[in-house]
Parts: sequence; C-alpha cells; structure tokens
Amino acid sequence: MQTVRLVAMVLALAGIIYAIEYLPGGIAVWFWVGVLGVGFVGLLYAFRLAQRRARSGASGARRSAAPRGRRRR
Repeated sequence: MQTVRLVAMVLALAGIIYAIEYLPGGIAVWFWVGVLGVGFVGLLYAFRLAQRRARSGASGARRSAAPRGRRRR
C-alpha cells in the first residue's frame, strides 16, 4: 500500500509541474496539490503505525524473554 501512495505522490508532483507549465492557473494545480497532501499524510500515518507496531513487538519480546522471579506473598 505504501508503494501505491508513493507512486501517487510522484504522479501528483508531475501533475503539479504539468499544470503550472501548460494550464492557465485554476483548479488543476490545487487538485494535484491536494493529491500530494493526501499521499503525504497517508505515508506519515503508515510510518507512525509501523513504528508503533515495532515498539509494541519489541516490548512484548522483552517481557516474554525476561526471567521471572519469585513472587512475594
């Protein structure tokens, strides 16, 4: 899914350049800027989610590998 977002962001950059170069201002530029923004936010969200999962997995592995002491009563 991240690859799809990355490709969409590259296409959005190309669309912005094309719209600025060949189209006389207007909504086309803002459309491509919006697509780029949505792609960026999606990548940021996916990155943060992956980091959270990695931290969660690492802490779970640490807990299961830690030696268990005797409990006091």
